[in-house]
Amino acid sequence: MISWIFILFSNAFYYFTPMIRRLFYFLNICLIIVLFSACMSCYISPSIAWPLSFLGLAFPIALVSVFTFLLLWALWRKKIFWLNLFVLLLCWPFVKSIFAFHFSKAEEKGTKLMSYNVRNFDLYNWSGNKKTRSRIMDLIRKENPDIICFQEFYTDDEEFHNEEYIRDSLGYKYHYLHVTDDKWYKNTEHMKWHHLLWGLAVFSRYEIVDTGLVRFGEKSGNQCIFADLRIDGKPLRIYNTHLQSMHLNYDDYDAIEELSENQNTNWYRVKNIFRKMKHAYAKRADQAKAVHEHVSAHQGQKIVCGDFNDSPVSYSYQTISSGLNDAFVERGKGFGESFNSKLGFFRIDFVLPDPSIRVNSFRSIHRTLSDHFPVVVTLSL
Repeated sequence: MISWIFILFSNAFYYFTPMIRRLFYFLNICLIIVLFSACMSCYISPSIAWPLSFLGLAFPIALVSVFTFLLLWALWRKKIFWLNLFVLLLCWPFVKSIFAFHFSKAEEKGTKLMSYNVRNFDLYNWSGNKKTRSRIMDLIRKENPDIICFQEFYTDDEEFHNEEYIRDSLGYKYHYLHVTDDKWYKNTEHMKWHHLLWGLAVFSRYEIVDTGLVRFGEKSGNQCIFADLRIDGKPLRIYNTHLQSMHLNYDDYDAIEELSENQNTNWYRVKNIFRKMKHAYAKRADQAKAVHEHVSAHQGQKIVCGDFNDSPVSYSYQTISSGLNDAFVERGKGFGESFNSKLGFFRIDFVLPDPSIRVNSFRSIHRTLSDHFPVVVTLSL
């Protein structure tokens, strides 16, 4: 609707003055450069040209803008129309990774897999609702997936018996928890020590016969683990990935909220966010290469899933997804957003199955129980 209103007004302005025409040409060329550079950022490591990584975030806006100019030049019968069309055709593979449209009805049959960044099961009560943890468990019980990959998993032996509850009460007999951080806490009231654990976890109704870690070369909360499952006598490797986070604090989130509401914010706060983003892009690039090399070396069937902390138009996504399918591209609809943000539609949680595995359905469940939405797919192995 906005695009058509823009076309009607610009049509009148176009014939009003040659200056407007020259301005339109200039803006169009600038947007084409931004769009093309955003695509190129997927193939150039942020450690070589980090500014290109930021352009990946601008891809949807640049895409809509170039498409609008395409309609304008078609209306005015200008040759620059063909340049816009050529660039849009080059960008088509990236368009499919951002917006999917499948008209056939999804078949929710086969092996069901859920990938979910649970944000420590709302350990610090970010949501302001003490029932969030139990609602996450209710969601898992309702969806009843065969395999669950958790990022930002938390459990302890005092109040939040998450590992024990999922195993015993939800019926996931097999699981693998890789601890990325652990602490001992003394309850002064009962004079008892308690063990607190953070990490990544894979819970499965199928037997787990082997587990391991893709090493990123340093101790960090961001890691990639794998679990080898045996399903009907056949092996399947599940990779559970959590790439480098930006580690934004409350002040950063306040600045982002001010920007989303068009409020003035301190330039230093914005600069600090960009600095963290630059660092994270470089870290994710190295981690993505490590994951890709490990996945490529495994000859059996595999599925890579998790929180990449990056959009589909990014070096990290393109590196890891090389040689794999994207469940969203295969069976998703709309934007498939998985990150709960006021700034737009972000898909940063992925399920990437081996090409030999058929994707029957894809859903992201819009329940604000974490800062991520759970992603659920059904597969025929």
